[in-house]
Amino acid sequence: MWRRFRVPALLLLTAMMGAFGAAPPVSNRAPGTGDIGYLPADGSTVNTNPPALAWLPEPDADAYAVQLARDPEFKPGAVNIHRTPYVLYTHTAALSSGTWWWRYACLDAQGNRSEWSEARRFRIAEGAQTFPRPSAELVRARVPKAHPRLMLRPEEVEMFRQARLGPEKARWEQLVKTAEEYLKEPLMDEPPPWTGGEWNAPEWRRNFRDTLSAAEKAETLAFCYLLSGDKRYGEAARRWLLHFASWNPAGSTSMDVNDEAGMPILYLTARAYDWAYDALSPHDRETIRKAARFRGEEAYDWLHDMPFEQKAYNSHGGRMWHFLGEAAIAYYGEVPEAAQWLDYALSIFWGWYPSFGDEDGGWAQGYAYWGSYVNRSTWWLDALRAGLRIDGTEKPFYRNVGNFLMYVAPPNGSLTGFGDFAETEPNANAAVPVSYFARMRGVPEWQWFAEAWGKGDGESGPIGFLRAARPNPPKVTARPPSGWPQAKWFRGAGWVSLHSSMMNPAENVQVMMRAAPLGNISHSHADQNAVVLGAFGSPLLVNTGIRPWYGSPFCTEWYWTTKAHNALEINGEGQPKTAEATGEILVFQPGEEYDYVVGDATPSYGAGVERYRRHLLFLKPDVLVLVDEVVAREPASLKFWLHGRAPFTIDQSGGRIALTFGKASISGFLLSPGGLRTVQTDKYPIPPENGKTRPEWHLSSETLQKQTHARFVAVLGVGKAGETIPLEGVEDVSHGNDIAIQFRHAGKRVSVAIDPAGPSVSVR
Repeated sequence: MWRRFRVPALLLLTAMMGAFGAAPPVSNRAPGTGDIGYLPADGSTVNTNPPALAWLPEPDADAYAVQLARDPEFKPGAVNIHRTPYVLYTHTAALSSGTWWWRYACLDAQGNRSEWSEARRFRIAEGAQTFPRPSAELVRARVPKAHPRLMLRPEEVEMFRQARLGPEKARWEQLVKTAEEYLKEPLMDEPPPWTGGEWNAPEWRRNFRDTLSAAEKAETLAFCYLLSGDKRYGEAARRWLLHFASWNPAGSTSMDVNDEAGMPILYLTARAYDWAYDALSPHDRETIRKAARFRGEEAYDWLHDMPFEQKAYNSHGGRMWHFLGEAAIAYYGEVPEAAQWLDYALSIFWGWYPSFGDEDGGWAQGYAYWGSYVNRSTWWLDALRAGLRIDGTEKPFYRNVGNFLMYVAPPNGSLTGFGDFAETEPNANAAVPVSYFARMRGVPEWQWFAEAWGKGDGESGPIGFLRAARPNPPKVTARPPSGWPQAKWFRGAGWVSLHSSMMNPAENVQVMMRAAPLGNISHSHADQNAVVLGAFGSPLLVNTGIRPWYGSPFCTEWYWTTKAHNALEINGEGQPKTAEATGEILVFQPGEEYDYVVGDATPSYGAGVERYRRHLLFLKPDVLVLVDEVVAREPASLKFWLHGRAPFTIDQSGGRIALTFGKASISGFLLSPGGLRTVQTDKYPIPPENGKTRPEWHLSSETLQKQTHARFVAVLGVGKAGETIPLEGVEDVSHGNDIAIQFRHAGKRVSVAIDPAGPSVSVR
């Protein structure tokens, strides 16, 4: 029979060190690639009280001590945290505003302490959001002793039973209809090992999808049993739970082999166990708990051994931790390690989470992963609310979370920004969690967004029923975002979204740009300073290709590359897909007549490039000016890429290009000192391994002369299909270090002057 024993990697060494009375020292080393580093940043001002403290792990440390003080000498009266097993800590009480110092030390297994680390400083802003982490004592007091405790409490069951007969009868009947179908379904076979012992995409995809579907059957059956008492549902849920428990948790559905299959087993069977508890015998419960203990310990070790507290940009870890937290609540007091699992989940949530998001509500991995990860995080928020009576949406990220989709993918829009799957148009399913947050945070504009996408009723299934049936907080009445700004900068994500008429999709022109401080990691692409453009509901300048699977040859040779985006290559080279390839928005200047944005992507192009900035000027509502300025150590060529879903019209002699797709068109000029060679193709380096791309054309315009101070200019008019925006006489009249572009727009002369030193712009 399978077993799982946790053996701390350095248990013997730490014990030996403890015997000599010396804890391992603090190295005070600099963060490495993939580390979240020291938090808060030294000298920074924080808007959450208390802030999360993060530091680097020491290989031989068994645990850590932490001190907080109002003075750098840590005089008596300092806050002492005597022991934490993690390199991430958030205090359990709010701190007074003003300046604080903090430091940490290593502990060995015997409790011996090292010298303290260097002290770091932060300031808590006046009016910072109070959000202390719950203490262990509070957790013990609030987790119900009986079941259910996931998403609803024992004292709430009767309320939900009444709701199924009244206001939520239609939802309930749909659940019952689904459960009746599930009663007829055979148990799923345990997925076999990989054919030939080697991972392959088709089996990986099939196994996790089949396992997810099977686990959802157990969840729905258990929920229908809980509210109806129908023993048929209880027995069916029991059969599924015992069937999952019979699988080898170290086998084909383990976290190490296929975590996409292992994760739904972890959290969905926890819900089923909790909701079908009364249908299980004591022996059944023990059998299920034994399997859950192994899977929970595997998930905990997978995360903590990393450690995920510091390796915060591991994408799958970004949901595994709260799946573990759900399981912890279900098995709290019944599985010995469940309290530790819950402590870990609380540490992550009250720590830096979300590492890909920030207080603006942005998500650096992009629209698709906002929809996936943020939606799943709402389950954790429901679990917190029921199990611990805590509103997790008080976290600053969730106070603004709906704004990201509002600006990136407004109703009837055609763009989704950047990153994996950003070649697709917006879809209604991504709006589902926006309805949830509209209600939780009381934001009627978010509800308007969800209803405009046809998802005002939120999620379906058991979770959707529970949310709809809860009386509090009350549902909000939708209100359009009249008066909202037409431009938004999501600082942490490094995304800017500009609109001419966000409230009127049929007339809206949308431009987005990415210059991201997190670099080209995870599900982001090598596309710093890239832009996308859509108008009147049609995509014009787009991301290209498809993702067969993460890391496939097509991904690495095209889909992720700089040339697959509306971006710039320098000396024939694009950006690497690394954490070091960063970008930064230097200027975000929205206005009534024009928006001006400057992105700096210098670190993305290697030591030979001293500076690369893209100036984006959106002369509302219909002219886009892009100016790329490059300073190189040696003379360099520039290759400017644009991509569309129809062929471009190219006039080499006049420097003109044009494109019409759907309801929209662009037409304008490309120019650079020394001239350009502009070509296009509809080919890729290799075909995708799975799936099929839509027709796409890739325009590249390359400078004919290499220069140490190189420049590329695009002036594009955006109109409706069949319409040509009147642009004429486009000239680059730059002089010295100042950049100047002149042209006529509808017969009116326009002069654009850019001061790179600012950087700043003037338009007249």
